Amino acid sequence: MKSSVSQIFARGMLFSLPVAITFGALYWFFNWSESLLSVPLSYLLPQGWYVPGMGVVSGLVIIFLLGILVQLYLVKHLFQWFESVLERIPLVKTLYGSAKDILKLFSGSSQDELQKVVLVTMHEDIRMIGFVTNEQIDFAGDDDIIAVYVPLSYQVGGHLLYLPRSRCEPLDMPVQKAMQQVLTAHISQAKNKKS
Repeated sequence: MKSSVSQIFARGMLFSLPVAITFGALYWFFNWSESLLSVPLSYLLPQGWYVPGMGVVSGLVIIFLLGILVQLYLVKHLFQWFESVLERIPLVKTLYGSAKDILKLFSGSSQDELQKVVLVTMHEDIRMIGFVTNEQIDFAGDDDIIAVYVPLSYQVGGHLLYLPRSRCEPLDMPVQKAMQQVLTAHISQAKNKKS
């Protein structure tokens, strides 16, 4: 069966967009770090020592060192204090919190908060994959209510649901694999089975 022009175009988009976004983000980071750090590096280094690309390498080293520093006790507390200041500023609080949550989600460091994967029964035969974020809800009273985060496919966002535990069936699946399935609308696994 021959493919139509629109189907061929859609396949081309599905292939090229993720590649373009990935390499575009890398290009942006390299370009940004090079332009930001090239001026101070050319002043700090002796005449003629600066070579294009040192800004990128310096940017990567700085990010790595920040990752080490944030783990240190004193720096960790200073960073927490700085975050608490940011969380008091109305617009900054929203932007910073959202950016931080997105990065945690995609870096895999949010797996501690996403305790386990569950299959949530929404209505009769309609089910969705969700992630238990809290099993002790204070305002729920005596009911056995848990907090479940249900992400949306192809979007950054989702819904926080407070559900009876009886509507959540535990799944024996790693958090990262379940998150990949939800975010890609289960397409990636279907492609792997066909090939």
